[in-house]
Amino acid sequence: MSCASRGPLSPKNLNLKEQKEYDLLKQAGATPDELKMYTLYHLTPTLESKKDSFWKEFWDKRYQALNAEEKTAYHTLLGDSSSWLKYLSLPDEKTRRHFIEKLQDQKRDELVKTKEGKILYFSLKLLFSKEEMEKFLMLPDSLREEWLRVWWIKKDPDLTTELNEFKEEFDQRVEHVLIFYHSIFGKKPWDDRGDVYILYGEPEQIEPADYYYDPRKSPNNHFIPLGVMISGDQKIEDMKSRSQVWVYFKHGEFQFQDNHADGYWELAPRKETHEDDTRAMMQFLSTKTEKVDMAKAEVEVDFGEPLNFPWDWWRFWNEGDTYEVEVNLGIPIEKLGIVSDSLNPEMAWLIFQEKVAIFDQSWKKVVQDSAWIRKKIPKNFNRKDLLFVDQYSCDTLVPGFYKIAVSVRDSVTRKIGIYQDTSVILVPHVSVKAQEKISRIVMADSIWVADSAYVEKYGGKFIRNSLVIVPRPGNVYLEGQLAKYYCELYELKKDEKDSLHALAVYNVLYKTKNNEFVLYAEPDSEYVNWPADVGGQLFLKGTLNLPKGEYIFHIIVYDLNDPQAKKEEVRETASKFIID
Repeated sequence: MSCASRGPLSPKNLNLKEQKEYDLLKQAGATPDELKMYTLYHLTPTLESKKDSFWKEFWDKRYQALNAEEKTAYHTLLGDSSSWLKYLSLPDEKTRRHFIEKLQDQKRDELVKTKEGKILYFSLKLLFSKEEMEKFLMLPDSLREEWLRVWWIKKDPDLTTELNEFKEEFDQRVEHVLIFYHSIFGKKPWDDRGDVYILYGEPEQIEPADYYYDPRKSPNNHFIPLGVMISGDQKIEDMKSRSQVWVYFKHGEFQFQDNHADGYWELAPRKETHEDDTRAMMQFLSTKTEKVDMAKAEVEVDFGEPLNFPWDWWRFWNEGDTYEVEVNLGIPIEKLGIVSDSLNPEMAWLIFQEKVAIFDQSWKKVVQDSAWIRKKIPKNFNRKDLLFVDQYSCDTLVPGFYKIAVSVRDSVTRKIGIYQDTSVILVPHVSVKAQEKISRIVMADSIWVADSAYVEKYGGKFIRNSLVIVPRPGNVYLEGQLAKYYCELYELKKDEKDSLHALAVYNVLYKTKNNEFVLYAEPDSEYVNWPADVGGQLFLKGTLNLPKGEYIFHIIVYDLNDPQAKKEEVRETASKFIID
């Protein structure tokens, strides 16, 4: 037997796994020299350390050769090393796109094999964008549930409630169409009426059709009038019983027909649209309701009229690398309804509900708080420009990315204000730069030293560093009102006597008619010293007395015990506020 073809460095000497990798390289267009190097590195013990770097560099070059769209598909649609390598080994963009499409078709076919998967796919298809559906299909089965959980949370119209009103309404509609529009024909679990019902809900009216669309005839002659009965024409009577129009005052009209008398109702074109543009309607008909007005595919939940209110959040360092986050609300009293006091006709009640929720980066709820507010006021009290100020505090948040949701519902007017798209990033204390070793400037309505009477009556609300700091949500002050400020300093260096010394520079900038911010006056400054036995958190506070206008208050702090600190490492913070 001749062994000439199986020399020491012959690819035939590779093991099964290496043979597959060799064939993959060959398919990917590796040069003869690259194939020789792969074989050399795997069959020469002294060169074995080079094989991993060769493998990585080869596929890195293939990845870098992809265009931007292909790289996006690679990252968002492929989830395992096998599919990554297969994708990179394909010779051109057209083949790679076909590979993705074929993989998606395969994933979809696997999903719709079960009854539950079929219902899930065709219901979500009505709401998902093309990109979302592609992503969902390409996810491993083990990750789909978590991805879908987060997708539904992002659709929740009020994150502060336990119930996801959007999903609740959607699930009810799907359950309805499975009962009333279920079909054993076609690919979908329901007919075309089910698609429209899921998207738009119950129609305002259901009317008889004034024509019947016959798809078997030519486009110029496929409308059969149903308004005038021809004596003895059973065909017309039958067409009438198998056609109807759903009317939505907001979304328009949809005509459905049971074309084959088998209970499967299909969407038919509207005659007016046909007369205006036959080609466009025929194209619309060909897609049926799988693409019905996707821009309006949101399930609407009625929360009443909006109630806008200012709110903001404060964040402070805690010991142990955690944060205290305080969420401040300012409810405009004049926009709330009042309830008469049955015991005193001269008095009235304000009654409303406040809710706060905080989610972590994986959209798991880490904070949930809710309170009903009942405040008695004189019935004829002038409520203009007055705010009911409240605060929610969480003092155990670890560094990370958070979303804060806040809502207010008035029990009288049923108005609600919802804010649910505010992000908070809390960085680890040990990794922050000097600029961040200072809290943001808190613009307050009033600041005073907390006494025992206040603590006994209100507990710890608004208390920070033994001070009562009443927030001014929105940072909007009335003309003539003093703007008060507070901020904290962290990790100042101590001198040989354990004392702390700093220089604070204060800048006030105002907004000109040209929408530019310029210095209002020369910067003010002060030297601040703290003894070795200083108790509590270090802070700066003061007041600003300014005329009407829009301002930025900027504070720079130099640590005088750290002369080696570079200029760009000084502590600085700023806050915008308005005197109206």
